[in-house]
Amino acid sequence: MNRMKGENHMFSEFYNEVLSYGPAAVLPQNLNSKWLQRLQQIADDFLDGNFNLTECKTAQDIGDPILSACVYAILRYQYGDNFDLAPEDAAEKIVIYTLSITMETVNRKTNFGLRPPTLENILLMDRILAYKSDHPEFVDLLKQACIIRESDKGWFQNIKAKLLSVVL
Repeated sequence: MNRMKGENHMFSEFYNEVLSYGPAAVLPQNLNSKWLQRLQQIADDFLDGNFNLTECKTAQDIGDPILSACVYAILRYQYGDNFDLAPEDAAEKIVIYTLSITMETVNRKTNFGLRPPTLENILLMDRILAYKSDHPEFVDLLKQACIIRESDKGWFQNIKAKLLSVVL
């Protein structure tokens, strides 16, 4: 019960300090250090719970309410209030957003030359993969963690299938 109360408090705080300022406020580069650190912890928990560096495993969760709220704020900006998002598409967007949070955190620590995402491209995996030519180790790490897999279906379809297994 106390954990849920704490999560509700954090969500209220996040809404008041970030979400209430509009969708641009949830872009990773616009988050202050406090919220980037908190979202990074949520992203770490999400990625650790769904992907593993030593074995490919089945996803257990599709995301935290704060991650979901960020993704939905961006989607409302992109499509207005009349968009219909299937669970597998929501899962896909949450993975991309968590990777974007991680990329911003790494960029602030190492300044690896991140081109900040926009509201138009933040939820596109092609934006993340574009870093392969400059930083192949980042994409290699995604492959090692089974976030990206090579297969006949395509690696992104594998992400969707992995996350869909939780929803179904």
